[in-house]
Amino acid sequence: MTLSLLLLVMAGGVDPGRPAGSVAPSTLTVATARGEALVPVLSDRGHPAVEAARLAQLLPLQLETSSGWAVVTFGGQRFRFLLDAALFLDGDLAVPLVGGAYVRRDTVYLPLQWLTDYVPRVFSEAYRYDPLAFRFEETHLAPVIRTVPQAPAIAPRAALPRPALPPGSPLSAVHTVVVDAGHGGRDPGNPGLAFPRGVREKDVTLALSKVLKEELERRGVRVLLTRTADVLIDLQERARVCAGQCDLFVSVHVNSVPRRGGYQQAAGFETYFLNEARTAEAQRVAAMENEALRYDTGYDASRDNRFAFILKDLQTNEYLRESAALAEAVQQQGARVHPGGNRGVSQARFIVLSTAMRPAILVETGFSTNAADARFLTSAEGQRRLAQAIADGIVAYLVQYERKIDISNPQ
Repeated sequence: MTLSLLLLVMAGGVDPGRPAGSVAPSTLTVATARGEALVPVLSDRGHPAVEAARLAQLLPLQLETSSGWAVVTFGGQRFRFLLDAALFLDGDLAVPLVGGAYVRRDTVYLPLQWLTDYVPRVFSEAYRYDPLAFRFEETHLAPVIRTVPQAPAIAPRAALPRPALPPGSPLSAVHTVVVDAGHGGRDPGNPGLAFPRGVREKDVTLALSKVLKEELERRGVRVLLTRTADVLIDLQERARVCAGQCDLFVSVHVNSVPRRGGYQQAAGFETYFLNEARTAEAQRVAAMENEALRYDTGYDASRDNRFAFILKDLQTNEYLRESAALAEAVQQQGARVHPGGNRGVSQARFIVLSTAMRPAILVETGFSTNAADARFLTSAEGQRRLAQAIADGIVAYLVQYERKIDISNPQ
């Protein structure tokens, strides 16, 4: 996959299957040498999508599903869709979409944008799409000439602009960050003893991650979320989303302590990076977060060797030093606004960070067992203030990184 192709997709434009001044089609014609068939198009999630099983009957498409993912093999090439997230993976490239794949009544639906825009680009010699006729067809078939009625004069839908830095930005380039909302689905995270009734860690991490995405985008940073809904994603799959053009991985969590003497007093903001734990507290936090491994579809409790995931020498990890610098920058900013105080930067063996091929950190945003922290994390104002601080820390790190690159690579 070429960079130019990726940029074409990320640049956006008129939605595939949606001509200017028109609505999404209710059906899509799929034409092959075996004949033509109509495929229903659903738009109940805010973007057009088609049933994967129906496409598999007409095209060389195979579908596999695992927790949080739909893996599509089309023409021998694998595409991995993170369910309920507006992106898919083509090899090591994370490609943004208007809307993602999802499951509805045990049926997987694939975004029409992928089929009618991305597939013809990749398989240009085999397939093409006619947006006027809503027709996806094999290229060796004779094109169908249709007379399309003239639509009323309607202003064409503006193409989505390429991401751009805001005026006065300290950054010199647009960067991509993957923000991971911890837990999700049948993994609730910690129960949130001081949270309002019914609120759990997975709810707070998702809400805070969405606000963090908004704050980073305001600063000119492109953001991909590992999940946008209450779904479960395997721990070792989350950081793999940060590949290709991705620069950083940030996993968002909420801390807690077991019921014991004075447990409600523990409070504050803390940032971790992947390395051997140096304190008993760091080991405890890592063990607590790594417990989510039991929810993974590929986890076998009878062969529990949960730390065998670190096969490389951590001291030679090329991203270790950068991860530590990122953690310091985020911790400095986050601690300034947090009511619970500064718990500093720590290191431990977090499974969610183990597959990261970029600088990666895990942020413990406060304690669900502390009343003040809980109020801060569940309030809109608290989430906004903390997201702004974390975003400032990320941008501060990226500015430092750009300076390092300029020094080591003089023009």
